[in-house]
Amino acid sequence: MAKFDQEVEILDSSALDRLREMVGGDEAFLIELIQTFLEDAPQDLTRMRQALESQDAALLRRAAHSLKSNSAEFGASALHQMCKQMEKMGKQGIFDGAAERVSEIESEYERVKKALRAVSQV
Repeated sequence: MAKFDQEVEILDSSALDRLREMVGGDEAFLIELIQTFLEDAPQDLTRMRQALESQDAALLRRAAHSLKSNSAEFGASALHQMCKQMEKMGKQGIFDGAAERVSEIESEYERVKKALRAVSQV
């Protein structure tokens, strides 16, 4: 396994190892997967904000589910757990405190993005 800087500690290296194994060690393809995640995640975050504005629980649940699943693939455990909680709030139609949680998710995503960019430069 290549050495990573400290930012990568927010990622579960075993998840990244599983991804590497799934792509047959093809680093270029792994980097492509990372780039796709980094392009798609902001759309999920935008959908969460839109869901809050329109009080659309189904949209909130779907956006949180999408980001939850994708973050798990890359070993972003904290982001995964935060999105899991947001997905549950969407399922239950709970909007109280959701804006603050989305802000926390956005902050954690920024950390994950930085770590994944470090990984993709290895």
